[in-house]
Amino acid sequence: MERNKEVRVGLSKPYTSYVGASKEILKETGNVELHGLGEATANAVRAGEMLCSLGYATLEKFETLSVSEPDRSGVSRTRAKVIIKLTKAAGFDKAYDDFKNSRTNKKE
Repeated sequence: MERNKEVRVGLSKPYTSYVGASKEILKETGNVELHGLGEATANAVRAGEMLCSLGYATLEKFETLSVSEPDRSGVSRTRAKVIIKLTKAAGFDKAYDDFKNSRTNKKE
């Protein structure tokens, strides 16, 4: 079974946790999508920017949408959604190995 390439970004965790999850998916599959809804769009953008700036990913596509859904009282509400599509960068393996080595050296 192929691993899901979508990371649903929320507000309950810091954006760095989504960076880590996305790196593992990039390593396995070569691409990942970050999905953020409402206020979580900021975390999705931060995670995507971090992955690109550290050399793990390149930006393929950046989509913004408006999603309508009913709230608890049944009233339709529109929220912003962002989908960030990333692919594995040419320097991914080096950046990934350098990070793993730096974590190993800190433990010693």
